[in-house]
Amino acid sequence: MKQPVLLCYNLEGDRLSKIRLAAMRLKIRIKLVAKEEYALPVGALCGVDAEPSSEAGMGDFDEEMLVMAHFPAGMLQALLGAMRRIGVAPVALKAMLTPTNATWDSVKLHAEIASEHEAMTRGESPLHQV
Repeated sequence: MKQPVLLCYNLEGDRLSKIRLAAMRLKIRIKLVAKEEYALPVGALCGVDAEPSSEAGMGDFDEEMLVMAHFPAGMLQALLGAMRRIGVAPVALKAMLTPTNATWDSVKLHAEIASEHEAMTRGESPLHQV
């Protein structure tokens, strides 16, 4: 099994340090994603062979976002619990790497999960069913 990876977007300072500490305790590798890497497939950033999608997003974004890959059962809850215990306010935009989103670039993934988060905040049904 591949080592768990946490992609971090637009996180810095004390907030990033605390997330890094929580991840280190669980042996999760942290990857800070630079804006120059936003055009790469998300899967490639997580160490997975992924062909880029034909629907490449344009531009960038400033919101914080986390993408988790190769997490065994229970690790997501362990990470979120550890972050809560050390005082990290929740990161609104979070996603797990899937076969579908592995081919997307970071901008497309951000657009998708931002619209999902907005719909859930308004109390609407999710746009995509699991």
